[in-house]
Amino acid sequence: MNRLTRAAVLAAGLLLAAACDESLTRPSDIEGRTWRLVSLTRTGTASINVADPSRYTLRFADGGHVNVRSDCNTCGGAYSLTGTSFSIGALACTRAFCGDASLDADYTRALQTARSLARAGTELTIQCDGVVLRFQM
Repeated sequence: MNRLTRAAVLAAGLLLAAACDESLTRPSDIEGRTWRLVSLTRTGTASINVADPSRYTLRFADGGHVNVRSDCNTCGGAYSLTGTSFSIGALACTRAFCGDASLDADYTRALQTARSLARAGTELTIQCDGVVLRFQM
């Protein structure tokens, strides 16, 4: 094989490998769906299973906007997703008291420290500073 042919074969192989990498998530993979929080795990502690996942949701919209339900509060903000790198900007939230047992403050605080995101089928995992959030569609 000549140099040009080798380069073309190598480039095609790299493109194919990137296309098959399921760890890379596109906005279209998460937009238009409601993601329900099923567990919150802090580093070094047991996982907290969410009793009513419908009270803690994410909904990604076109244009990089995210809507959040955090128990009795709602929030909105912007998000950025490139490959597995993920972040949520400052969230504008209502501030009702949802009760002592609520996860609302922990949940919204974790979302604002999000670093990466991965989707596997109907499951979405967001890695945050010291917290892992696991969602299902």
